[in-house]
Amino acid sequence: MRRVLLKWMLSLTAILITLAGFAPASEAALPYRTMSTDASGKPIPAPHGYVPDRLIDGLQNPEHILINANEELYVADTGNDRVVIMDMEGQILRTIPDGGEVADQREQLRRPEGLYVTDAGELYVADTGSRRIAVFDAEGRFVREYTSPESPYLPANYLFVPAKIVLDNRGYMYIANKGGYQGLLQLTSEGEFSGFFGANKVPYSWIDRMKRRFYTEEQLREEQQKLPGAITNMAMDSRGFIYTVNRGLAQGEIKKLSLGGKDLLNDTDFSPDLGPLNRFSFEAITVDRHGIMTVIESAGGRIYQYDSEGKRLFQFGNDFSVSPRFGLFRRPTGVAVNQQGDLFVADGDLGVIQVFKQTEFGELVHQAVVLDEEGRYAEAKPVWERILVLDGMFNRANQGIAKAEYAAGRYEEARKHFALAYDKEGYSEAFWQIRMSWLLRYFGSLATLLAAAWAGGSLWAAIKRWRGREMSDSGAADELQTASSRKSSWHTGWRLLLRVLRQPVNGMYEIANSPETKLAFAFTLVAAAFAVHVAGLAVTSFVFADTLFADVSLLSEALKFFLLFSGWILSNYLVGSVMKGEGTLRKVFIVNSYALAPFLFFNLPVRLMTNVLTLQEQAFFQIAIAGLVLWVLILLFIASQTVHNFNAKEAIGINTVSLFTFACIGIFGFALIGLLYQAYDFFIQFGREVIQRV
Repeated sequence: MRRVLLKWMLSLTAILITLAGFAPASEAALPYRTMSTDASGKPIPAPHGYVPDRLIDGLQNPEHILINANEELYVADTGNDRVVIMDMEGQILRTIPDGGEVADQREQLRRPEGLYVTDAGELYVADTGSRRIAVFDAEGRFVREYTSPESPYLPANYLFVPAKIVLDNRGYMYIANKGGYQGLLQLTSEGEFSGFFGANKVPYSWIDRMKRRFYTEEQLREEQQKLPGAITNMAMDSRGFIYTVNRGLAQGEIKKLSLGGKDLLNDTDFSPDLGPLNRFSFEAITVDRHGIMTVIESAGGRIYQYDSEGKRLFQFGNDFSVSPRFGLFRRPTGVAVNQQGDLFVADGDLGVIQVFKQTEFGELVHQAVVLDEEGRYAEAKPVWERILVLDGMFNRANQGIAKAEYAAGRYEEARKHFALAYDKEGYSEAFWQIRMSWLLRYFGSLATLLAAAWAGGSLWAAIKRWRGREMSDSGAADELQTASSRKSSWHTGWRLLLRVLRQPVNGMYEIANSPETKLAFAFTLVAAAFAVHVAGLAVTSFVFADTLFADVSLLSEALKFFLLFSGWILSNYLVGSVMKGEGTLRKVFIVNSYALAPFLFFNLPVRLMTNVLTLQEQAFFQIAIAGLVLWVLILLFIASQTVHNFNAKEAIGINTVSLFTFACIGIFGFALIGLLYQAYDFFIQFGREVIQRV
């Protein structure tokens, strides 16, 4: 009775939504949000690509659906032990068995879970309860059956329980067996075992590799056996590629297999925004004639749609138990798409098929994506422009427009649109073309200017040398030295900073032992280094930036910079004191602040350099940054050795112990912050409860 009431409630809701469609209704009334991704794969809100349209009921635990070339809907009505064939409106055309008395017991099905229809109209049924493949002709008459194959190559304990099936153009059957981790069972058209296809690899971590290296055979036998992820569902497209849904994998949840078993999606991670501990529990997949994949996810009751390269187009739907409304799912089990782009989604627990109609926005996105994949960028451009009118945040449209501009040779326009789409590779390619054109145009003038600058520099150096000799002869050098001694301590600080770059050992020695080095100047150096760090993030080309500057948290950057520097200073001072070093906390801070000299002078130019480089020249930037870091580390080592008056061996020891101490301080600080946060949260919650009770 409860099930009947639930179906009536869903049907009534569907009718009301359909009637409401004749009036201008807000899409916000739908019981789910629609998400897409930008060009970098980051989730973004999007207009609805699909809206609920109607319900098809009268089923019990439907586990699989498909639509043939004649636009007929085939349903594995598992709970009723039959296959139902309907038209697109849900009217039943015929059933297998037909509902009457069964003349041949082989026509009777027991909990069928998988279907496949050939071009000739033959229906292959994975008759799971009977542990066989049953074949029926186009009129629904029983033709033949395939039971468990006999082969010495099959494991002795292999249990033939077919759940899903597809056929290639040779008539070979690919069967997803329940609990089968060996891959798809491949049978010939005569039912003979041909091998396993598309098996997943066993995931091995570095811990597993260490165990295999050092454990004895007895210890390895006691370890729990690891099995590869199982294939739970599949589909085949018009070109013969097999798409598999895989469980228990960290990536490659969906694979697109060629006839040779190669994954053309290259182990794509379809759950990057969920983290390593959470994975999508994909249930079923269908592929339209353009290669667009639609996948249903059982745990969250959501539908995910991807282009032929595995890039997400749409995500919508939700769990029915959260809000029992039309358009949501309790346990989605099967999905199919017709030629108009409408989606049919079976729900095993509700016993219904929900139909989702494609919106104008969804149709435009599909049209543009298909044109892009076919290389018809000029035709796709007006479609992308229309998409931007409907949703200005859909920056994948900017990527499509940029491709059209690039193909037309308008590289500057392409560069602008690639930047809007955050497409680093596209931006780099367009900039390379712009830079090459500029060099071809101005190379002669640039070479002349550089030659003139070199000649002018040489002349100026010669004049300085000549004037230096004159001043030396006249005794002017003594006057300059006297004037220099009267310069302020800030001038001395800058002089020592430059000397550290030219003569690091002598410079650090003078800093550590000179009474003229001021603490205020050292604080200024550290503050300036942080300012240079922030400015470097701002001027770095987005092609080389890990994070867009607009998304950078200045507070987070300040905490990382100053905590790292102060933690190192404290560690070095404490270890130096224990190891009888001569450096005071003040001196340790001062000399280490001067070690930031290379960063102060060269970080900004290196970061600015990224604006004239392409991705192909990324190695130059990485080498420059690595060299800058190495230079600073060497200066920190020299500073530690000098301020504590250690030899090289002792300096290596103190810096090693300082690093260990620094790590310990970091771990302790992290734990302390965690405890303080928990205490803060406890008192806040306690205070709220007290206020509510009072």
